Amino acid sequence: MKTLIALAFSLMANISLAAIQYDIKDPRIAAKMDGLVLSADIVEMFWQSYNHPSRPMSPPQAMQRIIDDALLAQYARESLTAAELANTNKVGFANDVKLEDRTTALIRKAYKEILTKKVNEFPEKLAGFYQYNSDITSEKLAQIMTLKSSLMIEANDKQKKTAKDTVVATIDFKEAGFDVAPQDLTLWDIYHRQNVQGRLAIHKADIEHLKTQIQQRVESLFVLTWAKSQLPAEDSQAIQAIILNEQHKVRLLESMGLYADVHDDNPALRKRAKSISDEKIKQFYNENQDEFSVIERVRARHIRVDNQALADKVVAEIEAGLDFNKAIEKYSIAGDKNDPIPGSLGWLKRSDKKRGWLHSVAFIQKEGKVSAAFRSPINQGDIVYEIILADERIEGTLPFSDPTVRYEASRDIALKELKEEFMALQSKLRKNANIHLNKAALK
Repeated sequence: MKTLIALAFSLMANISLAAIQYDIKDPRIAAKMDGLVLSADIVEMFWQSYNHPSRPMSPPQAMQRIIDDALLAQYARESLTAAELANTNKVGFANDVKLEDRTTALIRKAYKEILTKKVNEFPEKLAGFYQYNSDITSEKLAQIMTLKSSLMIEANDKQKKTAKDTVVATIDFKEAGFDVAPQDLTLWDIYHRQNVQGRLAIHKADIEHLKTQIQQRVESLFVLTWAKSQLPAEDSQAIQAIILNEQHKVRLLESMGLYADVHDDNPALRKRAKSISDEKIKQFYNENQDEFSVIERVRARHIRVDNQALADKVVAEIEAGLDFNKAIEKYSIAGDKNDPIPGSLGWLKRSDKKRGWLHSVAFIQKEGKVSAAFRSPINQGDIVYEIILADERIEGTLPFSDPTVRYEASRDIALKELKEEFMALQSKLRKNANIHLNKAALK
């Protein structure tokens, strides 16, 4: 453990001019910063969580991430509104659920052997610690939770009240040696922990889903109850603080336009992109011509057949060596099979205003490679399957006047500016951080 902390501190000592004091004497405590107390065990727990083969992380990087998240989260709490910090939605999991689930996963991973041994002490394992309420049947669940409209995705006020009053199971960890009173698990306890798919399963009276969720809840509570009885209070508090910091850091990045799924709206990035001047866009366009290269024209041929099985057979024969023209002659049902150039689609232009689906498909094919079979769209005549060979592709560059240029360039420039602002903010926060270390851990 000391090696881990020594490595971490060797990095922390170099954080941009941070005010570091070596004044911690408690041998268990590795670091403190603004109320966040980090033991060696906590640092290792989060390092194990962060480190992954696809994104390897060293112990020093884990320590720096914990510190950086704390600094950014505190800035978020000072600069964002409560609504921005919460950022709840009706589709995903509630923030408190995500926090608790992350806590459970961390503890379960860090103490897997101990927890497994503890559970295996009991013949019925975790199933022996709770009693399902047999009155809760599919019919009863449907009575309580059926939605009045298929457009609804969550319970109404009356259903919420009933769910809070409906006990689905009783948990008792007394035999496990935990000093806690028996606990009633309500339907609301389970419902509240679901994302939209889980909630809809309950609304559809899926009793097996409910029972599975109850079992998972018991497992989670067992882990959390064990941790409360075994871990030092400071470690438990640190886990909660670090995970909350992770959430609030994400809220900050979202507000800055630097954290969004490809399908999510990103108002901060959109707003910044609108402010980018024509001069900056023109300069970006001139310096990054390769980013605006497009296929201008494609010369292609095609084979049309009337069923998937035959289409797959034709593709396989061509890939095995059958000449494309021979395949057109042998299999195509298109009228152009007897043209001077059999099956020719001619030169297809990107600028063509009337572009059919086959035109669009041709533009995404690699030159000289036979395509897979494409099924024609629904409601566009008889169903057919098309096989395409792009004989030649001519590349060009989008003109500066193309709307795509402004859209792409302005967003790229805006994203670069936002990242630079974030790096400046992070550097400032690191510089002003007040970090306390245990010098003995460096020995």
